[in-house]
Amino acid sequence: MTNIYAALELGTTRSVLAVAEAKTGEKLKIVRHAEINSSGIRKSQILDIKQASESIKGLIKAIEQSPDNDHDSINIGNAFLVISGQHVKADPYCGSIQVEGSKVTNRDIEEVERACQMMVLPKERETLDIIYQTYGLDALEGISSPKGMSGRMLRLNTLHIHGNSNRINDARTAAAEANLELRDPLFAASCAADAVLTDDEKNEGALVLDLGGGSTSYAVYFDGYLAAANVIGIGGDHISSDIAYAFHTTHAQAEDLKKNEASAIIAPNGSSSARVPIQGSSPLMDARTISRRALDTVVNLRLKELFSIIRHELEYQDLLHRLHKGIILTGGGSALNGIDALIHNELGHPVRIGKPIHIDGLSDIENPESFAAISGALMFAHRNYESKPILSLFKGLFK
Repeated sequence: MTNIYAALELGTTRSVLAVAEAKTGEKLKIVRHAEINSSGIRKSQILDIKQASESIKGLIKAIEQSPDNDHDSINIGNAFLVISGQHVKADPYCGSIQVEGSKVTNRDIEEVERACQMMVLPKERETLDIIYQTYGLDALEGISSPKGMSGRMLRLNTLHIHGNSNRINDARTAAAEANLELRDPLFAASCAADAVLTDDEKNEGALVLDLGGGSTSYAVYFDGYLAAANVIGIGGDHISSDIAYAFHTTHAQAEDLKKNEASAIIAPNGSSSARVPIQGSSPLMDARTISRRALDTVVNLRLKELFSIIRHELEYQDLLHRLHKGIILTGGGSALNGIDALIHNELGHPVRIGKPIHIDGLSDIENPESFAAISGALMFAHRNYESKPILSLFKGLFK
């Protein structure tokens, strides 16, 4: 038996579509993927439906016209949506019930879970996920499994992740115009964490930073569950804008400087004379150079602002000291030179790049960490819909 799944990520700087295949007894594998520069999207939110739809059409065309050895053709009808952006929020919520008998039963547990699903959101909000964390029974907290325990008042601590339904519907509209149906919307940071974290890291404590173009999402795990999450409205595109403003370059030149020349760590004083060339933006403009130290300073200041915000939030939630397995970086921003060293300096924990470890098919990708979120979305689809295939395979044709 073969199950086929697709996932779509619409980001500020790039959009990605990936298709994964799950054969019986084998590991989930990405069999096709495509990425293009985003259009009509800023800060992970759609500003132009038509342009965003054209981006999706371009991705579908690239997937369908990319033959491989195992599949002759492909026709994608639906995909899971990976979302981020500052409109995504994560709020704690505790549901409680009165235990019917003297000991907690499965029925009590199911009832308190239903109570947690009753959290009332404003009408413009849409639930993305409800994370069950720990139970409480009377005065006792931190219970992982309350079945059979004695007590009267059962509580369940949860984390509700939700987004702006209007922004999510904009993505659905853009996809529909490209003849693509969008299934469950999924939070980028938790998807990335599922793709890159080991069970040991989830249990001992780890922070996943998903560094995107328009924003940075994070997810904190310990004791095996998602403890906290948020989205900060600072991403790689803000760094590029800072470079363009500081050195009077075009955005394209700033992007090139960020990716190929800049460092998150300021060059030592001995290197202050180093210069970075900038080609003229038109035939009438001469090439020039800028100080490498000045370039690094611009990048460093913006990133320090980002990590200062994250540090403050983690300290406020009493989570920073729980990251015994360190910090894992995903997203396109992970490729920035020196960013791992800066994060180590700012947050005080070891840092590694998070390449997806629970899915195959990424060996030909230069920066697989940038595919962490979409890999996690495909894993979610396989985990929750294995008995209900999303796409079916017949004689080399995906339908």
